[in-house]
Amino acid sequence: MKTQAVVFPKANEFTTQELTLEAPTESDIVVRTLVAAISPGTERWLLQGKHLGSQFPCCPGYHRIGIVEKCGKKVVDFEPGDIVYGTANRWKEKVVPWSGAQIGMSVSAPAGYRFLSAKPLGKLELETLSFSILAGVANRGIRFCDVRPGQRILIIGAGFVGICAAQLAALKGAIPALLEIGQERIDFAKNIVGSVFNPMDADVEEQLKSLAPGGFDILYDTVGSAATTDKMVKLMRHQGLMLMQAQYFDKEKCAIDLDQVKIRELTMKTTCGIDAQDFKETAENISSRRLRIAPMITHRFTSDKVLEGYELLSSSKVFNMGIVIHWSE
Repeated sequence: MKTQAVVFPKANEFTTQELTLEAPTESDIVVRTLVAAISPGTERWLLQGKHLGSQFPCCPGYHRIGIVEKCGKKVVDFEPGDIVYGTANRWKEKVVPWSGAQIGMSVSAPAGYRFLSAKPLGKLELETLSFSILAGVANRGIRFCDVRPGQRILIIGAGFVGICAAQLAALKGAIPALLEIGQERIDFAKNIVGSVFNPMDADVEEQLKSLAPGGFDILYDTVGSAATTDKMVKLMRHQGLMLMQAQYFDKEKCAIDLDQVKIRELTMKTTCGIDAQDFKETAENISSRRLRIAPMITHRFTSDKVLEGYELLSSSKVFNMGIVIHWSE
């Protein structure tokens, strides 16, 4: 069985390639991809060869919803027609699955998949649920921060995770504020979460102090800009909490002023990835529309135009946030 896939041959290059799937065994499921989403952060780092564990050539992506086409006779947890979330796959070519979401078909054991529905899902639900892992990162961050009603939370970065985190914090009764330097992103985020500030504005500290006169309870970093983090630490209340959730590959540029953290006796936490609880809570919030993902989707492509999605990701010439690929349309 052959299928089309997106492949990064080497850093800063992307193409499509036909891959030969291994023959399914009686313990395997065959899944046809319905929708896959592009991660605007992780996949950009991977494409640039900067992500931890980057390997080439690779098939990228970790957001994938598909429909089970076939089940081996030993499979008990799934049946044909089930809608599932996952990327597990096996093919013959020497292409690394990282994690391999951007592909038309898959063959694997069912362990790499989460059950979503026994019935077909609508187009919007497929699109929004495809971001469950990325949005789940924000869910994990809010869980780790143990956000409570009335708390002031300052989120650095109005990207996908930052906007989701602001929404989830508000659902907890907290008062979120986002920091972003790009005017296009600022305007975009304001339409979803409201309070967005530019750290480069001369009076930004006064604006933020008026929002949190006693200091922010939580500083939530999704960017990894040491200069911005150091500036915002000074607006934290004594014994507040910092969550470090960005990518910190460049040790020198990401080095923050720990002395400022120490004198405020701040607690620092980190997260990496998500677990089953995060996925469940996130999928429920997306399905109920409590977590608004649809306004964050800026581009949609069919599989024959999938490389246009990666051109957007690579060049950043056109503003983009959530990019969805419809593989079966």
